[in-house]
Amino acid sequence: MWLIVCGALVFFMQCGFAMLCAGSVRSKNVSNIMLKNLLDACGGAIGFWSVGYAFAYGDRLDADGTPIDGVTFIGGRKDYFLMDEGVNYALWFFQFAFAATAATIVAGAIAERCKVSFFFFFLFLFYFH
Repeated sequence: MWLIVCGALVFFMQCGFAMLCAGSVRSKNVSNIMLKNLLDACGGAIGFWSVGYAFAYGDRLDADGTPIDGVTFIGGRKDYFLMDEGVNYALWFFQFAFAATAATIVAGAIAERCKVSFFFFFLFLFYFH
């Protein structure tokens, strides 16, 4: 429960950064930057669900599919898309909130400086690297 409460507090940082970005841009670009922040959270959820959690917390597997003990670098087949039945979803949500907030900080730094298409390309690289 503690991880979920703290994850929700971290996720609320998205709202704070969205308001900061909205106050930093010209009035004609406010809706654009708010859309970027919203899609950042949505894309972050998909990216961290599909590969991000496996990269961070997955077990590495042998050629025959058995885990190598003590080595946790870029997860095995069951770690992608949260397919493992032993996934700690509270930890996933907590870490996703931080990953999404990190991308939102960058969105504020490049506000009014790039096209939306480039920003989505950046998000793809950020979450799927």
